[in-house]
This record gives sequence, C-alpha cells and structure tokens, in this order.
Amino acid sequence: MPRHAEPNANTVLSNLLQPMLGQAAVRAQNSRSIVDQPNLQPDLLITAPGRSAVIVEAEYLPAANVEQEARDRLGLAAAVDRRRVEAVIALRYPEAVGDAAELAPAIQGARLSYCVFTVAKYSPPPERTIKSIERFPESGWLEGGITDLADMIRLMSLPQLAVDTAADLLQEGIDFAATVLENMERERPYINPEIAGLLGMENVPQTRRMTGAILANAVVFHERIAGMYPHIKP
Repeated sequence: MPRHAEPNANTVLSNLLQPMLGQAAVRAQNSRSIVDQPNLQPDLLITAPGRSAVIVEAEYLPAANVEQEARDRLGLAAAVDRRRVEAVIALRYPEAVGDAAELAPAIQGARLSYCVFTVAKYSPPPERTIKSIERFPESGWLEGGITDLADMIRLMSLPQLAVDTAADLLQEGIDFAATVLENMERERPYINPEIAGLLGMENVPQTRRMTGAILANAVVFHERIAGMYPHIKP
C-alpha cells in the first residue's frame, strides 16, 4: 500500500501547478465545486476567467478506473462560473510517487502519463447532451513532466469544439463583409479600388475577403483592450 494516499498527492500536485497556470484557480478534492452535485470531489478542478474548466482525474498505476472516471466528468458544470467541462485529463502517477519520502519533489521529478477526453459533439439545443467523446491519443498514453501537464491544461481550457464553432462564426462574418463590399462595387465603385490600393493588392474578390478578415481581427483586438482599459470604449 502506498505511503501517501492519492488525495494527498492530488493536493500537492495542485499546489505545484498553481504558479504555472497564471490567473487560473487550481482546486484539489473540493466538494461543492460541481453544479447540482455537492458531494462530488474532482481530483483537480482548474478554472480561469474566460476559459473552460478542466478536470484532472488521477490514480496511481495501474490506474484501472481513471479513464472511466475521466469520461464521467465530461459535461459537468463548474460551480464557480457554471461553465461546462469539455475536457478531462486522466493522469497516472508512477508507483514511486506514492512510496516516496516527500511528495513534492517526487511529483516534480516524476514521468507522468496521461490522456485527454474531450466532447466531440453535442445534441442540438436545448438538450445539448453529449453525443460523442474523443480520446487523445486514440490509444496509449502521453508522457511528460509536470510542466508538460500544465501546458496540456492550458491548451485544453480552450476546447476544440468551441474553437471550431468560433472559426465557423468568424468565416460567416468574413463572408458577410465580403458580400457587403461586393455590393459596394456596384453602388460605390471608388471604394474597393482604394481599399485594394491600401492593401497593395488587386481589386478582386479575394481582396474583399482579406478585407473582411482584417476588419474582424481589428474588432476582436479592440474589444479585448476595451475590456482592459476603462478609457477605451467598446
């Protein structure tokens, strides 16, 4: 039997991850952290402003149940911001961590193995139940140190499903802007040649799509800094 129980290892892991994850809050073994499930205690729950919550479920090797527990956490909502959990990391501690004299240096020097489960598809609103789940890698395990784990947590706090949806919306906006400029080609024929000249491009449909992309980028950047500085209006 390991010298250190898994909850103790999880607490030490959370303390080590906290300074690596900037403004994120890393909580270990906390009850009342999941909406409508006050007794459920995720091993680690990581939340950050403007990011989706990420859960880490961890066990000592052979970690027979960790993958199923990770899958079961998908779709839960973090109590702190009610954001759905769309990524869960299943983590395996080496047996040597549990038998070490001190947990912190053992975890810092450990070769951890992990995989990631993400929501690949929801049913249409309002149900939005999980229709499919993806595992990365499809088989086997990633290996790395605690810094690699922190990098994976940061990456997974921007779920691919949300990124894909945002990319589709951005594409729709660019297409709409290009259509507006196409209409201007007939109504105000001097505008598009002037835009093309500013961009150093020819007055062709591709230039109007590029213009839409530049405008979208400018709007996103402006909205970002408007939220940071009170004298900049949205």
